[in-house]
Amino acid sequence: MIDITFYLFFVALLVSFAAWCIFLWAIRTGQFRDVEDIKYQIWPAADPSAAPLGTESSHPASDPEPLERP
Repeated sequence: MIDITFYLFFVALLVSFAAWCIFLWAIRTGQFRDVEDIKYQIWPAADPSAAPLGTESSHPASDPEPLERP
């Protein structure tokens, strides 16, 4: 029983060390810089008016006809 505990403790240390190394790699490569900037890059792509010329948008908000109520 004690042997299993030592193995699990060793595995937990290895996983923790790997997570710490990935975190340090992310900091060094700048993965956490400008995290707010990505949303400004995504929003124009989701805008139907920003579609390239010659393409039709299937977005329901781009329909020029108003919906009629019953």
